Amino acid sequence: MSSPIMPIQGPADLSTVTPAADSDVADFSTFVSELACSEALHAPVATRGAPPQDVLDQIAAAGRIHERLCESGQQLHFIAAVPGAPTRIEIHDSEGNVVRTLSTTEAFELAAGARV
Repeated sequence: MSSPIMPIQGPADLSTVTPAADSDVADFSTFVSELACSEALHAPVATRGAPPQDVLDQIAAAGRIHERLCESGQQLHFIAAVPGAPTRIEIHDSEGNVVRTLSTTEAFELAAGARV
């Protein structure tokens, strides 16, 4: 019994292909260089800069507040309520119990470094 499936043939051996006599290597080089210039004009410009210094300062301040809360056995939790409702801000003890619910103003004061 014979199979109707023909064996797969690999790609043609291009090493034996010779360029046509009328091909012009200079034209190909010109085409490649023009293509590279065209791509460079339309390429997105991306830079990998650092965040602004004020952002780094705010991150450092948040880290200090977090450390201060952890040293006292507390954590700050932001609880997202239903859409459209304000987010609750709570201080929890080391066992996860709510110690206090903060208003937005108190949370900002805490972020500014005031003891709440």
